[in-house]
Amino acid sequence: MVRSMTIDHRAEAEWRPLDWMARWLDAELDSLLDSLVDYELTEIPELAVARVDPRGEIRHSVRVHLIALAESIRHSPCDGQLTLPSFISRNTRALARKDMPSLPALLRAFEKMHAGLWRRIAAALRDGRYRLEPEQRAEVLELASARLFAYFQTASKETAASYAAEHALLHRRSMSRRSEVATALLGGSVSAAEAEQALGYQLNATHIGYVAWVDEPSGLDRLDGVITMLTERLRPRQHLSVPADDLGLFGWVTCHNGTWREILRELVLPAGIHCAWGSPQQGVEGFRASHLDALEARRVGQATGLTDGSEAVVFDDVAVASLASRDLGSASAFVHRQLGRLAGTDELAVRLLGTLRVYLDELASPTRTARRLHVHPNTVVKRVERIEAMLGRRVDPASLSLRVAVELAPLASSTRSA
Repeated sequence: MVRSMTIDHRAEAEWRPLDWMARWLDAELDSLLDSLVDYELTEIPELAVARVDPRGEIRHSVRVHLIALAESIRHSPCDGQLTLPSFISRNTRALARKDMPSLPALLRAFEKMHAGLWRRIAAALRDGRYRLEPEQRAEVLELASARLFAYFQTASKETAASYAAEHALLHRRSMSRRSEVATALLGGSVSAAEAEQALGYQLNATHIGYVAWVDEPSGLDRLDGVITMLTERLRPRQHLSVPADDLGLFGWVTCHNGTWREILRELVLPAGIHCAWGSPQQGVEGFRASHLDALEARRVGQATGLTDGSEAVVFDDVAVASLASRDLGSASAFVHRQLGRLAGTDELAVRLLGTLRVYLDELASPTRTARRLHVHPNTVVKRVERIEAMLGRRVDPASLSLRVAVELAPLASSTRSA
């Protein structure tokens, strides 16, 4: 039943158009609720999807905002900052936790509520029970228009902020839980079945682990963008990532084929963003082993300066250096025995060592070496002659000791610097 409403025709000095609007909202609350809920369900059908009692839940939300609107009319100054009651934020966060309705649907519902209320106010001013003098009617329409716009604009902004904040909180909690499970899986303290259920990631597969990090916390958003772009290129069957610390994350992918290496080698990392990748490994043990490979690739990459560049470090590319550098003291001594003055840190030694590395990779071909170094083949020949003079022997491309020493040289240099 619609409540009756008596308009108090007081003196002009005491007339407040917003008082009329507040009293009208109180008197018509039940009728407004019915019409606005019907209107929203008709105009936005998704509001009723996957709900036990869609009409009841929507009615509750509409009621909350009608009460808040009446409160704002009574207590907020006409030309001041409009402040919403705290229960609006609590209601929004409760909706966000259910993820129903979605934020876009919720914001469209505000638009429909705004439009529906405006039509009802305009109709009420023509109704005999609420009829006003023309001058008063114009004042009510003007102030109602401004107040409705201010309320729903503020409600939309604060709802979007509260909804996003609650989703961010839920995401952090989810990521924290995923991180705990991944850590437990790496440590062997959770079963594969439990881990799969919690992570949404199948372990009976071939995994490639990676470690990605930034130099400053401000780069974390860019890191997320790089990982997203890279996974789009890799098109893995699965992808799992969890926070590692304040500056990075651990991740795993399962790829369709071996093209992931080529894709990684084509990747150019932005300044301040780094990543290291493990080798493909099978099953639960492979999940752990590939992660350890990625950590080792990072260690070697940081020690040799490889992670300072714009390329990802892949474990298979630094495996020799990794294995041979477990005892850095012995590795450093081995490098100096093999390379002598070529293991120095002066500009000439560094340039000649770089040339030797490429020369060995290209099976002692001056032409191919020159092409990679962007120099003339005669320049390569002259550099090799300088290298042999410093070594005191001819360069033998088949010498495993020489190749290992060249790979270990950056590690030996970092050990000496430390």
